[in-house]
Amino acid sequence: MKSQKNIDREVNKTLNALEGLVPATTDPFFYSRLSAKLENRDQAENEESFSFGFAFSMAAVVIFLTLNIASITLYGNQFVDNEPIQQEFIDEIAYEYQVFDLSYYESFEEE
Repeated sequence: MKSQKNIDREVNKTLNALEGLVPATTDPFFYSRLSAKLENRDQAENEESFSFGFAFSMAAVVIFLTLNIASITLYGNQFVDNEPIQQEFIDEIAYEYQVFDLSYYESFEEE
């Protein structure tokens, strides 16, 4: 029983302490100034992120194109000279990895 009386007394004491609190007050234009600052901050962040993102993407495209052009000019001439050798190599690999005999179908065409 004592514990219930102690709990009730503590609850009443806490409620009485809360009744004495005064709500916080601000200037009449506090909310409008706060909302204006938040709005300006959001707009500034959006503008900065857009400009950085655009500049970064353009730089990436320029670098990508430059590397492609450089690789084509450096390695493009190398493959033109070796074209017959490469064709022989491709034919040889195709013949070795042939799974079934293609002449099988030619016999049906003759009949």
